[in-house]
Amino acid sequence: MSAIASAPKSYSTLQKTLHWVVALIIIEQLFLGESMTDAWRAFSRGGDLTGFSSPVVLFHIWGGLSVIAFAAWRLLLRKTRGVPEEPKDEPATLKFAAAAAHVGLYALMFLAPLSGALAYFGGVEAAGEVHEIMKPLLIILVVAHAGGALYQHFWAKTDVLKRMTHG
Repeated sequence: MSAIASAPKSYSTLQKTLHWVVALIIIEQLFLGESMTDAWRAFSRGGDLTGFSSPVVLFHIWGGLSVIAFAAWRLLLRKTRGVPEEPKDEPATLKFAAAAAHVGLYALMFLAPLSGALAYFGGVEAAGEVHEIMKPLLIILVVAHAGGALYQHFWAKTDVLKRMTHG
């Protein structure tokens, strides 16, 4: 596919929808993940897999797989459609922070579900430990990402937030 000639002014409806769907799934995953942790601990202590058939645990598994699929789709759209340009007057430190947060979020959108799947389906305990470590990292990046968007909107007075909502 050809390179994008000029950056779009806003994200497409599909890009916006995928962003918010993934955001909602990640928030759900953060809250329902404890049920998975409890089920895994019970299993690792000699319990059976009955806890893994609960709807909450299954929803966590499907949620993780959905995050991977939607994140891959989002990256494909970034490559084929492009993304709006950064604010021109933005300081280099903020541009770097935004880029680092996006790279971190995308990395976690792939690595967290993959490590969880490796632990669950492969029985790799170390992958489960890594998966749990990713939770606070994801929370920090989500808060930083949302905080950055709110900073852009309310203090810097840019259109960054509007481009992902209704701009």
